[in-house]
Amino acid sequence: MEARLTRFVAVAVLAAAVLIGGCGPGKPDPLLKERPTPAKAGGAIPVTPVEQPVDLASFRADPCSALKREDIAALVIDPPDRVKPSRADSPLTGCAWVIRDAPQLRVQIPAVKEKSLAGLTALSAGNQGTYSGWRELSIEGLPAAQYHLLGDMKSCAMVVGVSDDTALEFDYMYPDGVDSQYWGTDRCAGVLKAAELVIGNLRGR
Repeated sequence: MEARLTRFVAVAVLAAAVLIGGCGPGKPDPLLKERPTPAKAGGAIPVTPVEQPVDLASFRADPCSALKREDIAALVIDPPDRVKPSRADSPLTGCAWVIRDAPQLRVQIPAVKEKSLAGLTALSAGNQGTYSGWRELSIEGLPAAQYHLLGDMKSCAMVVGVSDDTALEFDYMYPDGVDSQYWGTDRCAGVLKAAELVIGNLRGR
């Protein structure tokens, strides 16, 4: 009896030591070994001609493949296992990476008639309430513009001219009470990184 009691006490002590030592179940390890580097945005460049166009054939075929698993970790949540990409085909072609307790990202071909950056630039001039804070820049050698869609400061959006007549739209939004794991409160840093990663993947890098 005394021997059984001694073994029971030993097992209980070992279990307590494991829990105190942090070896029990807890927060899953992140996929990324280090913080992602900020995107390298440049100054404004002409919207046409686009000197380094991007072929969107693979995006049209499978828009959700535009981000790799490690990209989703960098932009949405790390580890990214709970993120289930959602494809859209009508009225636009694109993909959304959305969960309730993390930043939300949408990438799409514009649904409006003006599908080029030149057309959207003209549209923004007459719709400043829709494209609040429109600011021209460049990313990955492509002309782009950054703005807050409908003046919503909880999101940062941008449009990138991938050819003379086609663009990609990016919208990076934070739900109430949520900040980004890697970008903090800087939504525009997140949307710039999203554009850099998607363009790089579409170019096969």
